[in-house]
Amino acid sequence: MADMYGPLRYFTSEMVKNLGDRAKEVMTFMYPPVTVYEEGGELVVEADLPGFDKKDVKVRLEKTSLSISASRTLEKKGMVFMDQRPEEVSKRIKLPMEVDQDAAFSAKYLNGVLTIKIPVKGSRSIKVE
Repeated sequence: MADMYGPLRYFTSEMVKNLGDRAKEVMTFMYPPVTVYEEGGELVVEADLPGFDKKDVKVRLEKTSLSISASRTLEKKGMVFMDQRPEEVSKRIKLPMEVDQDAAFSAKYLNGVLTIKIPVKGSRSIKVE
């Protein structure tokens, strides 16, 4: 007698694998989580990128947006039962204010956090005496 539950078992296992793949795609879309705020005439963007190497992080400033991307190769050891860590992340952030495209901006990557500082156009600090 044939195993009548065989197709159901196969379908269930394929569905679980597919859900795992979809979860990884969602994580790739949502990551990196970012915080954007203005401080002292600069727009500051902080992005969490734990596990990525500094040389693999790319930042691009465009007219009205900032693009952050990173990639890595994850080594799989033994049998993998769950894998939600993304190998690539990419995020485009619409900037909330006009930035000075010609001014120098800085990007630092420390302890898995990328901090980008961009001067705001038409803003300057005034020393109070």
